[in-house]
Amino acid sequence: MESVARQQSDDPGQAGADRDGSAAPAPGQVLRRLIAERDRARAAAGPSARQVAEFRLERAAATALARAAEKQLRLPVFVEKVERSGMVPAELPELLPERALLAVIGGRRDALGVVAVCPDLLAALIEMQAIGRVTSRPAPPRKPTRTDAAISADFVNVLLAELGRECAAQPGCPDFGAFRYATYLDDPRPLLLMLEEGEMARLDFRLRLGSGGQRDGRLMIALPVEPGTLADPPSPGAGNQAQLPAPAGTPPVPATLTGPVQQAPVRLAGILCRRSLSLHQLRSLTPGSLLPLPQNVLDEARVETARGQLLARGRLGEKDGFHAIRLRDISQDAAPATPSPAQDGWRAEGFGPPPEGMTPADQAELPLADLDHPDAFRPAEPEPPMVKAG
Repeated sequence: MESVARQQSDDPGQAGADRDGSAAPAPGQVLRRLIAERDRARAAAGPSARQVAEFRLERAAATALARAAEKQLRLPVFVEKVERSGMVPAELPELLPERALLAVIGGRRDALGVVAVCPDLLAALIEMQAIGRVTSRPAPPRKPTRTDAAISADFVNVLLAELGRECAAQPGCPDFGAFRYATYLDDPRPLLLMLEEGEMARLDFRLRLGSGGQRDGRLMIALPVEPGTLADPPSPGAGNQAQLPAPAGTPPVPATLTGPVQQAPVRLAGILCRRSLSLHQLRSLTPGSLLPLPQNVLDEARVETARGQLLARGRLGEKDGFHAIRLRDISQDAAPATPSPAQDGWRAEGFGPPPEGMTPADQAELPLADLDHPDAFRPAEPEPPMVKAG
């Protein structure tokens, strides 16, 4: 009896159960609870600075490609090199693999990209589905077909999904997961018409295919991105660094558009007068022919824009050896007593008769009734000082 009592008193689990009045925890339960609490704390804190600094798009892309090939076709892929860079659509034809299958991929807001599959990689995809292994025979020199595109479409979608999963919420990464296979091309020339102008992200994979690496392959992905998307992620502590001042030669950024708009060039034309000629009169003109002009032509010179919009009237003269026009206020010009219906909208603004040959649609855009009204693009004139009567 004494030995049994001593054994029970020496058992820590039994003693704990007697003191607390409850059953002792199962073996390993405390350790599992501590691990679960640590994982919840890490998930709430997000990725550490070390994890962010160690992330590289090239390494994540290589992992995604190998995983997509294994998951889709059980194809062994050994990625030797991954290059990333920025580009524009005009450079794309020079960077594509020769005789590549061009899988056009679509994303959000009708954005288009391209996945170029080289002939050796395409042959490996076909062999894995046909015979279950990769041979060392060179790929036949032929143009890709619609059947080839159908075979590789699932692989392209799985690859984009894996890239999106590997690069999710990582700075400096395009949104791969938003793109899916749309169609294919066997000629790169239509790409320049399909892709929008702007910066694109390019990932170029150099890889070996097969369990023994018996075949070389190449894969290229080009996606439209916002400028600066491919920048490297910031290093830890970058937020604590002071912002560097702008270089000495950097022009200041204007606060408003007033200055740039005031400096915008406007092409003007000086019109002496206009005349209508019949076809017979026009064909009879020869060098030395004289064209009669109205008597007051010098007083009715016009200053117009390139589209024929009247800006001012004046008298033609000379200044410092150049032809010059002395301007006058066009609002002082008297309008004809019986304006035609086509000229009502033009003369209502005080611009006189419209130029010959001008359509009513052009006249609707030309009035400048608010020419003297203040706007945001003209410097405000100082108001006169107020004098208080005593």
